[in-house]
Amino acid sequence: MESIEITELKKELFKTIDKVSKENTPLEITMNNNENENEGVILLSKREYERMQEELCLWESGTLNYVFELMDNSSKKDFKEL
Repeated sequence: MESIEITELKKELFKTIDKVSKENTPLEITMNNNENENEGVILLSKREYERMQEELCLWESGTLNYVFELMDNSSKKDFKEL
């Protein structure tokens, strides 16, 4: 994942947001505190955020576990060729 310092982000805000949105890639914004620890944030496109929320919902509801279990126990005869 790419990263950018907060001071650079301030200079290139529109360009950076446009890039994250168009390329659909997260960007770490680094912000060091007084103890030199990175307390940054991650900038995500709306598309990526919605994808993550959907996946989280599927995990929490047990749907993904159910699908993975079906996949693990499937055989060729379970599917009809179109």
